[in-house]
Amino acid sequence: MVDPRLTRRRFLRASGLAAVTAVVPTLGCDRSKVTFLETPTAPVPMPVEVPEEGGPAELPAAPIISNDRFYLQSIKGQNYDPEIRAGQWSLAVDGLVDRPEQGLRYEAITAMPLQRQVMTMQCIGNWIGGPLVGNAEWGGTPFRNLLDQVGVRQEAIRVKFTSVDGYTTSIPLERALREEVLLAWEMNGETLPSKHGYPVRLINPGHYGQKMPKWITRIELIDDEYLGYWERRPENKSFKWSDAAVATVNSRVDAPVSLWDDEKDPANGGVTYVYQTLRGEVGREYVVHGIAMAGERTVELVEVSTDGGATWEEATLTSRSEPNVWCTWSHPWSLPASGRYEILARATDSAGEAQPRKDEGPDLYDGRTGWHSVPVDVSTT
Repeated sequence: MVDPRLTRRRFLRASGLAAVTAVVPTLGCDRSKVTFLETPTAPVPMPVEVPEEGGPAELPAAPIISNDRFYLQSIKGQNYDPEIRAGQWSLAVDGLVDRPEQGLRYEAITAMPLQRQVMTMQCIGNWIGGPLVGNAEWGGTPFRNLLDQVGVRQEAIRVKFTSVDGYTTSIPLERALREEVLLAWEMNGETLPSKHGYPVRLINPGHYGQKMPKWITRIELIDDEYLGYWERRPENKSFKWSDAAVATVNSRVDAPVSLWDDEKDPANGGVTYVYQTLRGEVGREYVVHGIAMAGERTVELVEVSTDGGATWEEATLTSRSEPNVWCTWSHPWSLPASGRYEILARATDSAGEAQPRKDEGPDLYDGRTGWHSVPVDVSTT
């Protein structure tokens, strides 16, 4: 947490980077168990260089989350690890292709041209203000290199993926051919960790993690629509998890933070809040900070309210705003008289799309979009 005594100028010049601790779901993103005693407040905004001669500050790149602190997700639960050995793994690429591969080895995949890029990944079932989001540098080859190798037939329209845990999904062929879509075997400069998809996984910027399968064993080119594991659910409702799974504009308050004894999305009710108390003299400055992201667009504006939405002020972006990467923001708050206050954040992207107050779409099935609300107690003298 940022020292609340920091002034805005001192904060911009002196604040450091703290890592975010991963919180992992037990049975995929639809049922998540969180131990908040192990949950910190997420990335503290980076130091900002202020030129001696004045002018605009040079913002640093967004913070990266280490592999061991990055959130985990699998349809088989948080502890699922197939422990695949490269020598015993191979990839099948078939369907509507000219030169199908039934046993493409790991060495052949990793011999392809390497491309690295930073991308923020978020679980489509992450609740408002939830921890199932992280930012990493991914390394692999543009997926189209593999498609060029097997030769895609003209009638193919989608790419279907099958993973070792039984997970399936598909993406449009035109999406798969984009330069930034990777078949990845690296994470933050290291070999892709086993629980994060080793030997290879898909990196598909602009989408939720639902469209980035891990532990891929088969890739099939098909000529019809295909609904995968999540896209066919929930089975007892008229609407399903989004097949598009496009990441939308989103923001989160990381400090202050009030916690709940939660074993599921707090929107489902039945949780008990534990309110953080901020103490000090009236007028003492506390730095509210958090993260924001906007999918393939950039974050243009983050606004903060400390009175439940009655008034809003513009926050300061403290890292570069780039497509497919979260950015950090901060806002100085002069502590008011003792009482309970509601902190809110909302973001607007480069297309002018503002984060809506409440979720749009059927509940959490296409990604949560509402304003993050953090109630806190203030005790001032």
